Amino acid sequence: MQDPETSTHRFESKREQLRLLIGIGLVSAGLLAGIFFMLLAYPPAPRGSQFADIRLVERTSPDEEAMESEMLALPVPGSAFRDVARRTVQSVVSINVESSWSSRFWSSPDPDSEMFRENEGSGVVITPQGHIVTSYHLVEDAGKLQIKFADKREYEAYTVGVDPSTDLAVIQIVLRPGERVAPITIGDSETVQLGDWVLAVGNPLQLNSTVTAGIVSALGRSMNIIDESFGIEAFIQTDAAINPGSSGGALVNLSGELIGINTAIATDSGFYEGYGFAIPANLMIRVASDLIEFGEFRRGYIGVIPTNVHAKLARALGMTTIQGVFIDQIYGGSAAEIAGLQPGDVIVAINGQPVNEPNELQSIIMLQRPNSTVEVAYWREGRVDSLQLTLLGRDHPKVASWLAEMGYYPRREVSTARYLDQWGLVLRDKWGEEDEKRFGNFEGVIIQRVMRQEEIEHLQANVLLERINGEAINSVEQAVRTLNSAGESVRLSIRDKWNVPRMVNMSEIKG
Repeated sequence: MQDPETSTHRFESKREQLRLLIGIGLVSAGLLAGIFFMLLAYPPAPRGSQFADIRLVERTSPDEEAMESEMLALPVPGSAFRDVARRTVQSVVSINVESSWSSRFWSSPDPDSEMFRENEGSGVVITPQGHIVTSYHLVEDAGKLQIKFADKREYEAYTVGVDPSTDLAVIQIVLRPGERVAPITIGDSETVQLGDWVLAVGNPLQLNSTVTAGIVSALGRSMNIIDESFGIEAFIQTDAAINPGSSGGALVNLSGELIGINTAIATDSGFYEGYGFAIPANLMIRVASDLIEFGEFRRGYIGVIPTNVHAKLARALGMTTIQGVFIDQIYGGSAAEIAGLQPGDVIVAINGQPVNEPNELQSIIMLQRPNSTVEVAYWREGRVDSLQLTLLGRDHPKVASWLAEMGYYPRREVSTARYLDQWGLVLRDKWGEEDEKRFGNFEGVIIQRVMRQEEIEHLQANVLLERINGEAINSVEQAVRTLNSAGESVRLSIRDKWNVPRMVNMSEIKG
């Protein structure tokens, strides 16, 4: 006979099993109902569709979007990109250079080759008169320069001036009388911040009017790529794609303002690998202004050799923070010595702008012209003090002396030219063996091209301009000044291609 307690235990066990089965059944029914509902609401994608796992989500109103987290609410700047691209490509040109190959910044299959060939790059229009800023390394061996705009207009151009220390050059296109072109809007590169959206506009790999997007990935970058005494490197680094042919092109912000001139890439292959570099617009406009006005860059010199301040040096100097640049050496008779700076001082700011790298110091000083006065804040013997310092120019005897001691002599890289559209003339300095052979020791400048030949019947190209209204001319800069200040009567004394002196009346030409 069964024990009552055993019967009760078995009954309870069966009841628990029944409850479990009922529960499983209810869950299964719920799952089946849910699956059935999902099939009705979201039917399966057609067989083979690559979007089988993707479905649309419910659209939200602007008010609901504003309640999302900051990360989810980050804007996608597509419309801004389109607007900026549309406006800036009109001011970025393709430059075709008939020259020997230059391979300092972009790799070449044969970097030692001197084969005469065509090289292509980019440039940015900066004045309505057709001045274009580009890379020095693109035009350093320039012969003929051909310029093409995005709308396929083509022009001939001449080199106005170059500066190897910043890898910048200015060329000018030859416009018809009264014609003007649209310059790019130039921004303030000092306002650029890490992470800013930027667009690179240029002509990479012969792909004209190409626009790529990225961000500012570093500031004040020095790469030791300018092989020039007193070379200045404080590049804006970007991950916007830049390739051979982009050199001299524009780096712009989302306001369509020029913030840099693309000049180089860090690469093992010779092509884009994620890191491009641009010369800041503030430095560019400082150099370009001098090249246009004087045909050369006129910079001030402070006369110090700076080095980095590292943690150990800062502790040794008693500095509470690691900042500034250490003055390792001061040249005799330099601006620094005259002002009272000493070796061992630490320059922490120039005109209130902090300085923490040697290239930062050089860049800030380079923005100042000779005879400019700057305020220098420096650390000495446990405290920060300041003084006024007047920069010296390259023509100062002391500066010229210690530059020569360093083996640095300004190089005349190209025969620079100036296009005077109001006169229809292209002038360049007398330069090279051919000019010496033709005109010997006679002083003057070369009239390289006469654009308004129908109005100047007796003036030909490739003649020597010796005098303007009786004033002896020995440089393009002087010729430009004299012509611009000339009155109604203008007479040119020239030597023609047979070296015969002649007089040409220009009074009816200007305008």
